[in-house]
Amino acid sequence: MSGHLSLNAVSTVLGALVVDACRGDEVLKHLVGDPKQVSLANPTETAAHADQRVSLWLYRITENEFLKNVPAPDPARMSPLAVDLHYLITPFTGNAENDQVLLGKVLQAFHENSSVYVSRAADRVIDEIRIVLCRLPLEEVTRIWEALQEPYRLSVCYLVRVIEIDADTLRPDAAVREITTGMGSEVPS
Repeated sequence: MSGHLSLNAVSTVLGALVVDACRGDEVLKHLVGDPKQVSLANPTETAAHADQRVSLWLYRITENEFLKNVPAPDPARMSPLAVDLHYLITPFTGNAENDQVLLGKVLQAFHENSSVYVSRAADRVIDEIRIVLCRLPLEEVTRIWEALQEPYRLSVCYLVRVIEIDADTLRPDAAVREITTGMGSEVPS
């Protein structure tokens, strides 16, 4: 179960996976060796900063339809909102060959860590997430780049499931646990 900080926690974990994978690679450790070189901004904003080498842009959030009607573990609370996160990952190394190497490393890192436990106790964020490569048609990827008003760049989409965002408030219609009536066991005549 997670709170409202879970979106940022997941993005931070994905960024850490990229940095850790690149630090262990002779070619990439000089390109992406610092978390500051991973941007959570969209590719247009990332391209404006020469020190940022990869954009992990959360471009879409959708409700997970499979967990929509799962009852809350605590009947007094509302069910958590289960969402899937859609990321566009775009390398910005300034060199097409290095962009391909970096994107290959991201694919490898996310494949090897396709199931990750996200835990930040200080933020009340505890979830197991699944990192899945998206099979987006070229049309949809093109629409994303058109919305950014940028020419298409080498990029890949990932789906991260399932993030649960807990409700802070109690249910106004919480189930009644006990009812006491004025009726006895005798039937009136």
